[in-house]
Amino acid sequence: MNTLNTLGRTEFSCVASGPQKLFRVNEGVPIEDALEAISLFQHYANQLTLEAAMSNEGERFSWPALYLGEMAKALIDDVNDALYATRTTP
Repeated sequence: MNTLNTLGRTEFSCVASGPQKLFRVNEGVPIEDALEAISLFQHYANQLTLEAAMSNEGERFSWPALYLGEMAKALIDDVNDALYATRTTP
């Protein structure tokens, strides 16, 4: 079992299209839990995207899919930072 945790450095979801971010990944989440969450977020984002593509009311599925995708990417970036940090720290 891996003992690595998220670093809590990754921010996501722009505020009014500006540079400020609304959310941040929490520090200390076990990598295994983060990876499980990433898988779920991406799965549901994919499902919503498919619904958006196949539905006449696709717009209502687009925003939730976007936010789930942002959450998945932020977690991936934070997990990657944690894994990279272990390779560069003596």
